[in-house]
Amino acid sequence: MSDSRHAPERRAKAIADAVETTWHSAHGHGRLEVPASVVAALSFLAPPPDRRAEVADRITALDTEQFTEFIRQQWEDFVRTRPDLTTPAWPLLEVWHGHHQATDAVREAARAAGRAAIAAGPFELTGVRETRWEVDLFGVLLTTMRGTKSAAARGQYYTPAPVADAAASLLMEDLDKAPWVYEPTAGTGGMLRAAAQTMRIRGRDPASAVWLATDIDPLAVACAAVNSVLWELGPKVLLTVSDSLAEDLDTALEWAIGQRNETLAIAERFREYRAVVEAFRAAQDLLNRNTDL
Repeated sequence: MSDSRHAPERRAKAIADAVETTWHSAHGHGRLEVPASVVAALSFLAPPPDRRAEVADRITALDTEQFTEFIRQQWEDFVRTRPDLTTPAWPLLEVWHGHHQATDAVREAARAAGRAAIAAGPFELTGVRETRWEVDLFGVLLTTMRGTKSAAARGQYYTPAPVADAAASLLMEDLDKAPWVYEPTAGTGGMLRAAAQTMRIRGRDPASAVWLATDIDPLAVACAAVNSVLWELGPKVLLTVSDSLAEDLDTALEWAIGQRNETLAIAERFREYRAVVEAFRAAQDLLNRNTDL
């Protein structure tokens, strides 16, 4: 492999190491959904090369309240654009929009972790489509923050991107025509990424397939939801938390589809409610103007 081929993996490890060190120093162990949600929010940004330094400086200069509002806004935008992924991504969303939001101390630690991530250069990794397709940043992040022993106890191992790519190319022979891809022990989705890359090499748009992935770890599934956006897997992504050893494919598929449809129905009701409220406000403004006349 060429040196450039490993560059995304090295960048991902640098980000993970910086966040792990800073988070554990500022907060201690636990609550890994907080730094993961911060890294995810940053990964949605893709400033052009000539503006990366400016964007990094602006975010770094935010105080804790401003940084918290920035992260909240990033997740609001995520829900608006991908309501179908709201439920699987909830462990990352809940930190900022749940009933029990982060305390001042946690938010300050989150800001410190965000500044550390920015210093490690995330936009060089996630700011370019082809580059972010090449690595599972969140697989590296969770493995690093949980430690090797903790990951092993959970039965979780990070598969390096080159290994996953080779496996997908050699073992998934029908990826140029398969209507769907299923990963029963998905983790953060590393094999989905590899399958999508193999599709692209063979001239197929990954968005043409249905992607079904399950895992027993809610935080890993939440990260897989973020990854599915970064890797541009398309609108037909079904993610659910389940034990693949205890449930068959049909059960996992039924549950994932039901969960997705329910979330989309809720989102549509809120859109309708917002449209009614906006129409009422417009009518009220018109009435007030006419009254003033």
